[in-house]
Amino acid sequence: MLRLDSPEPEWIRIFPVGFRDLPREKQFAKYQVVQMAAHRGSTDRRSESFKPNLDTVQLGATLDTTRASSARWGVLAPLAGATTTCRLVAAARTLGLDAPSLGLIKPAQVLDLIVEENPEYRRGGDPVVDVDLFGNERELLEATPFQVHYRYDCAEPGCRGHQQSIIDWESGALARRNLATHTVQEAKRLHRAKFLDEMCSPRFDTHFYVGNQHQYPQSFMVLGVFWPPAHSRPHPTLDL
Repeated sequence: MLRLDSPEPEWIRIFPVGFRDLPREKQFAKYQVVQMAAHRGSTDRRSESFKPNLDTVQLGATLDTTRASSARWGVLAPLAGATTTCRLVAAARTLGLDAPSLGLIKPAQVLDLIVEENPEYRRGGDPVVDVDLFGNERELLEATPFQVHYRYDCAEPGCRGHQQSIIDWESGALARRNLATHTVQEAKRLHRAKFLDEMCSPRFDTHFYVGNQHQYPQSFMVLGVFWPPAHSRPHPTLDL
């Protein structure tokens, strides 16, 4: 998430958020402005992490859903490509949890997309339920059907390459949708067609949202993909 109540947008991680437990009127969408109270947490010590007060959630406007939206660029432009994966990893090695843990990086070259079956995925069958501390049963989140990784070079000179898993919920949703009507091999092909051939096409100005793991701060993952049309980024204006 981005913090917008500062002179420049800043990365912020809101945790934990039990999204499924939020009332429907407080369930926010992607690229929607959300106002809430939050404070520094005690369990997640990464520099951008805050613990929210979910009772204070107020939903605001949703930025234009088109990828060419100047509204999205207006928020993301100062952060898009401002760092590289190599720099984030190097800082994590030196500073640990005090290092930046989020970034919107511009890959210099996307080399491949690896799509493998997830052995923890249970296709069909009864839902798995668990019991919380109060004795309430609830259905566990289903594992994603595929384990998906990007192989890419970031824009840092001398980058030796990165291979990172994609944990974007849209990747899991795409896999489930394709598996409903296609074989596993065809679903894998369609996954590559979307996340590699289309989203990383030269027709788009592709960036990766990346973030690390609290227990392993040097291990970064692709949290999502920002892929507006190529050359859609607005030119900076001069203040007179």
